[in-house]
Amino acid sequence: MIHELKKRDYQKVLPLFRELDWNLITNAVIEGTSPGRVYVDRVEDPRTAFMCTAEGYYLTGNDNSNEFNTCLNKLIFNKIFAGDTVRKDETDIAIGFHPNSWIYKMPTIFRGRIPLTTARRHYICTKLEADNWKDHVPEGFQVNRIDEALLRMPQLELPEHVTSWMKTNWGSISSFMKKGFGFCTLHEKNVVSWSLADCVSGNSCEIGIQTREDYRRQGLAALTVAAAVDFALSNRFRYVGWHCDEYNLPSIKTAERVGFKLERKYIQCYACSNEAHHLEETAQTHFRAGRYREAVESYEEFLKTPQEQLPNWLREALPQELGVHYFRVASAKAFIGDGSGAMEYLEKAIDNGWLCIDFLKGRKEFENMHGTPEWDRILKKIHERTKES
Repeated sequence: MIHELKKRDYQKVLPLFRELDWNLITNAVIEGTSPGRVYVDRVEDPRTAFMCTAEGYYLTGNDNSNEFNTCLNKLIFNKIFAGDTVRKDETDIAIGFHPNSWIYKMPTIFRGRIPLTTARRHYICTKLEADNWKDHVPEGFQVNRIDEALLRMPQLELPEHVTSWMKTNWGSISSFMKKGFGFCTLHEKNVVSWSLADCVSGNSCEIGIQTREDYRRQGLAALTVAAAVDFALSNRFRYVGWHCDEYNLPSIKTAERVGFKLERKYIQCYACSNEAHHLEETAQTHFRAGRYREAVESYEEFLKTPQEQLPNWLREALPQELGVHYFRVASAKAFIGDGSGAMEYLEKAIDNGWLCIDFLKGRKEFENMHGTPEWDRILKKIHERTKES
């Protein structure tokens, strides 16, 4: 059986989450400063607990109850995947867990999808290394605290993500203003980069960062994060936490530039609500892990998926992403020695707008094709398409 705890009973699972409390969001939910839900095997003296939060899902305790795991599978597919979630418009569910033996239960918990794993990093910052960040704010830009005065600024262009972050992680904008904090970088009254507290617990907090795509690679993310960390460490917080995916190099570089130190690496298991989306994620997971034959199989199956089976957001994004997908198939085929297949998919990538010629020339998997007529034809085609665009 599986039971949802009432908020007044959340303290009962505090001992179970001790080994996961470096994910501060778990404490924030238990303390009531962040929205969440808690499910247990038994209301009195729970031995197993599953927590839904604004920052993900967490599973802890006894992993030997097949009945609980089967009920959790139904909860995920019948409720969470149906849209009854803490986070709005959630398309997948990633579960952090303790002990590690939970990984062997994931096929049961995610029955209906083949569970995927993603590598993650946890950083903490106790001392700001970029303490002179104010000296590096570019001319025409400002770094401001996100407060009520900023939100009332006339003609302010505020991304919807900022307010949705406040509402999702804190329950409301007013709750964020009372208990949280955040900073943003402004350019001509446009909020172009923003770093908000994800949650707080005691004298610790965690933050995240977002930057508009057209303002990236200018150092603005590091400036905005530095402002948030400077504020946190200058006030009541002992340390600031940061989580990101292992492959998210921009996030890693931003954290380390500001002064975050790697605390641990860990994995999460996840699955997507939509089957086609899950297939796409499966292909990308295989590609990142160097399982190139499996990546080719999954990508080719995904690329054959009828458009009507894709979720709306993926259908809308696919025209812009299709060239990247084709390039990854080409790259994977090159890695496994399928030169003709690699050339076929490079052609498809170019036909769908992938024109990154310098990147292509630097890829080692294509080196043995250099100088061939097929390779020269590919380079010529990219040059021609680049001129056309």
